[in-house]
Amino acid sequence: MPYHSRILSKDEELGKRDDDFRPKRAPTYNGFNVLRWRKRRLFALIAGLVLVYLFVANPPADLRRVDGRRYGQPAAQRSFETVPTSYSRREPTGPPPRLVDDREEDDKDKQYYEGPIKFYRLASSLHAIGRTMGQRNNNRNVLFAASSLKSVANLMPMACEMTKWDRNYVHMAIMGRENMSLDQILEINGVSRDEFPVAFHDGRGDYSEYSTDLRLEVAVGGAMRHINEFMHPQAIIMDDSAIEDKPFTRALRARGKEYRRPVIEIPEGAYEEFMWITRLDSGSLGGWFKPQIDILVHAPKESSGSLIRLLKSLEDANYAGLRPPRLTVELPNNIDKFAGSYLSGLQWPPGGDKSPVGENTLTLRHRIPVDHASSEQSSLRFLESFFPTSPDSHVLLLSPQAELSPQYLQYLQYIILEYRYSSFGSPYSGELLGLSLDIPSTFVNGSGGFQPPVVAEMKAHRYTDDENFNQKSRTPFVYQAPSSTASLIFSEKWASFHDFVSNRLAASHSGKAQKVKKLVSETEPAWLEYMLELMRARNWHMLHPAKSFVTVHNELAQLPEEFIREEKAPKEDDSTQPPYHPEEEAFLTADEPPKIVPHREKESVSGTQALHETMPFRGDLPEIPHLPLLDYRGEHSSFPETNEIRQEYVTYFREHIGGCDAQQAKRKRIGHGLGTDDLFCLPDLEPEYDEEDEDEQVAMAIAEASNPTPPHAREA
Repeated sequence: MPYHSRILSKDEELGKRDDDFRPKRAPTYNGFNVLRWRKRRLFALIAGLVLVYLFVANPPADLRRVDGRRYGQPAAQRSFETVPTSYSRREPTGPPPRLVDDREEDDKDKQYYEGPIKFYRLASSLHAIGRTMGQRNNNRNVLFAASSLKSVANLMPMACEMTKWDRNYVHMAIMGRENMSLDQILEINGVSRDEFPVAFHDGRGDYSEYSTDLRLEVAVGGAMRHINEFMHPQAIIMDDSAIEDKPFTRALRARGKEYRRPVIEIPEGAYEEFMWITRLDSGSLGGWFKPQIDILVHAPKESSGSLIRLLKSLEDANYAGLRPPRLTVELPNNIDKFAGSYLSGLQWPPGGDKSPVGENTLTLRHRIPVDHASSEQSSLRFLESFFPTSPDSHVLLLSPQAELSPQYLQYLQYIILEYRYSSFGSPYSGELLGLSLDIPSTFVNGSGGFQPPVVAEMKAHRYTDDENFNQKSRTPFVYQAPSSTASLIFSEKWASFHDFVSNRLAASHSGKAQKVKKLVSETEPAWLEYMLELMRARNWHMLHPAKSFVTVHNELAQLPEEFIREEKAPKEDDSTQPPYHPEEEAFLTADEPPKIVPHREKESVSGTQALHETMPFRGDLPEIPHLPLLDYRGEHSSFPETNEIRQEYVTYFREHIGGCDAQQAKRKRIGHGLGTDDLFCLPDLEPEYDEEDEDEQVAMAIAEASNPTPPHAREA
């Protein structure tokens, strides 16, 4: 029967067609389905391709290098692999297997392993970090990191000391090749977890003892990535890079730069000397490298001896671990050959010749002589010598008679970080004009008898009632008077001073400003008088230390050029004396010429002791409101009291110096940022008054309109 008939017929005997019948398809050949065979082959081919891809993309450990790169892959495509492993799994022990090529190398080479990196000990401590300890970007976490056991021993006392002040959450991570357990390391260093609440983290990868330098560097970077994800440390503190392992140092610096966190290196042998950083909080430590200090030295004529002495003290100071300042020296017209020879060989910053670049940041300025420089011209020339480039750029003004302590920069760094970058903040820190390294020996008018405050005059009972503090010992204090000896002026205050002097001179030239009595001694530079006016108008103060960090010498002291004048009976052969024109001065000067009065030279901090040991209160910095405060006359006061006096002085200044009438002087003005336009009434300045003052003026005008003055009263 034909094949077609067999399919359509259900029964040969049936003569009619069965409409309900559904024929069955017969296979084209018996025992073997071609279509199904092709599907299997297709699936097998796809599975084979997948296996080949997985093998090529992820070769076995014995065919892979440390960085996960296949042999023959370009170096630009390398991608290091660090695998976070659960702490419940057991870490392998013993040496890792060597590759065939490794076995041919010297058996004494123990650091050969380049396999993938896993962290078996890090997860447990990281997961123990609670949210209260801060997984936010801004928190109180500070991380000490070490690779070698020697560095662990160097940093461990500092980490434990920081926990005593309870201002930070202190962590310490160990990331190196040592095979000693964390408990053994703590036991060797005599550290108890119960006594010192430091959170220890074992960031060593597997087979760390056998890792190559490249694998160790990758392991440190991977551990820091996991640590940053869990705690976001605000600052990273490490040992001197000359002591630490090079791969560790490279990885830590790279991660710090990536996370924008400072990596603070403690100089070798200066661990006790840098113990003051344990008093700082995470916010202060996070701003470690932000402050930039520019030193400005104004050298008068015939001052080579004092200038060289000052520069030598700057060279001998301690700059290790800190951002070195920049130096600018303004020289007179006639440069002494000794000073010129010394400056030509001066390398700044000290030790810069050891750096790869050897860049010299010394800047010299040379003045052009004039017959007579008035106080106005002298002030302008001095102010134009520096202008801040950022809010963190501050200027340190030094007199040639000064000789600095080796610890002057450490002290400035400590004070700036505490009062300007602290996470907790400090009340009235914005009222600080700057920091002084000196303790005055005279009042601002040059008269003697100045007595620095003592502990008994502190404004907090925690100091006056504590028997552990000597109540007669010196204490830091704030003083509403400027100083030209050794003063650091904050960036925004110096910029505001520029604006003030510009408006002040415009008011003088307009004829609206009256000549007022000079309050600052004429033995001081002229710009100090302008600065005192601004300090009184803004209620600014200078912070002075308990012990001086500068020695001021007498033997080579000179009067400022702008205040040198002829004696009443000048010598006939004295033709070099410049003429003096008191009518050109903006202030009423004394009739008699000024004379330098010798003072007792105070010895500065020697630097033989650690900084925190030379400071009162165990190196802890008091809050600014707790410090004694002296007004510009040297009398004890307080910030609220000086602020009330400031309101009265602003009214007086506007009326007598700022060019305002009596009514304008009393009205409340709005100040903007660093500007000082609110203190002046000049043609090119449009005053902006406070809304409350506007309402008062409207109410007064309505009252006058509703109650007109009687004619007889107007006549009277």
